[in-house]
Amino acid sequence: MTDTELQADELLALTSIYDEPVIAISQDAEDVGGQFLSSVHLPDTTIKILSRREKSGNKDGKSIEEVHEVKFLPPVILNFQLPADYPSCSPPQFTLSCKWLNRKQLTALCHKLDEIWEENKGNEILFMWTSFLAEETMEFLGVESTIDLTNAFDSRKGSDTEPRAIQDIGSRDRLIPVVLDYDKQEKQCQFEKTMFQCKVCFSDRPGSSCIKFLDCDHVYCKDCMKDYFTVQIGEGNVTALSCPDEKCESQAHPSQVKALVNEELFDKYEKLLLRTGLDMMVDVMYCPRPACQYPVMLDRESNMGSCPSCSYSFCTLCKLVFHGKSPCRVKADGFKKLREEYQNADEENKRFLEKKYGKKTIEQALEEAFTNDWMESFAKQCPGCGAHIQKMDGCNKMTCMKCRSYFCWLCMSELSRNNPYKHFNQPGSKCHNRLFEGMDEDDDDFDIDDDMFF
Repeated sequence: MTDTELQADELLALTSIYDEPVIAISQDAEDVGGQFLSSVHLPDTTIKILSRREKSGNKDGKSIEEVHEVKFLPPVILNFQLPADYPSCSPPQFTLSCKWLNRKQLTALCHKLDEIWEENKGNEILFMWTSFLAEETMEFLGVESTIDLTNAFDSRKGSDTEPRAIQDIGSRDRLIPVVLDYDKQEKQCQFEKTMFQCKVCFSDRPGSSCIKFLDCDHVYCKDCMKDYFTVQIGEGNVTALSCPDEKCESQAHPSQVKALVNEELFDKYEKLLLRTGLDMMVDVMYCPRPACQYPVMLDRESNMGSCPSCSYSFCTLCKLVFHGKSPCRVKADGFKKLREEYQNADEENKRFLEKKYGKKTIEQALEEAFTNDWMESFAKQCPGCGAHIQKMDGCNKMTCMKCRSYFCWLCMSELSRNNPYKHFNQPGSKCHNRLFEGMDEDDDDFDIDDDMFF
């Protein structure tokens, strides 16, 4: 067979072994060759990437060591061109380029490819080269579980530099970001090709139809997570977009949420997420005006907030108009709540409430709430005027000393002014024959209305 036929057969064999874009072939009559992307074989476990950089403003000569774990590294790229007399006489012309291998390492690989050609001169050599680069590069260079990229970038070009060895990276600062970005992209590519069982609907889906929670690696199909996110955001539970696994608390990344829900729902999600974040900041409060609700930075020393949107100045303690050093006002129905809050508070919170409302207000709340509790326990309200009445002794026909109406102490019914005792004499009435119920045995046997009102 002629060299041309051997070249065509070899290139055809390579394209049947490797998929695009691993192999790219050009069979132009004047430019027969191609490109091979060699993703080097790595250990089953992740490998560590080390790098050291100078601390900004550092004067003591110390540097910061960065450690990253990756499963994929950018490929070693073999670009080759086949001479007309290959493989009978001449080897392929080639260059080797890589982002994370330095020129010394790339030079060693170039010389190894030359050595493989010399050992197999006159035979097709491309498959041997590609196999070596993919399977044996790490072992040949003595790289095991840790790669130190501290000195990987070398911009110097000496006379002994191998012209076929090209480090394909613009600057040292770009090296680590490029390596980490490639690792991320390859992990996503592998994820999309793998089949997973959704833990919600238990259907088998390819990774391209699933999402993986980044902190826990739990996988669910996009359909289930779209419904889940839609319901939670609709109910305002943006902090509840966690992994559905009952033992997991991983949160969905905003980019994952954006990829699944519509634009309107994602806008709501972002606003609620921002509000939740502001709520957690101790120096931020929303304007108390319902129509405004603009976030306001607080002045903790003066307890004053000033809304930059509507210019409303308010007390940060009671949310009412700023009242200077005067104590906060308590609403008429708030004394009982204030008493309960004060009695259940620890010493620090008691001091806070005293500062907020003043000690006199606290004392008034305690006294008034105690009086109200006592009256609820020992007094009843007149059904006519609502005055509080305590029954000291006497029969159950009561006379309100405020409105002078009659009523039954037992059932609180108003009684006839003409015949108030008829209520207790009617057969079938629940108060029948109960006029003197509850009286002590030594009380008088006649009706004495010894009642009081407050």
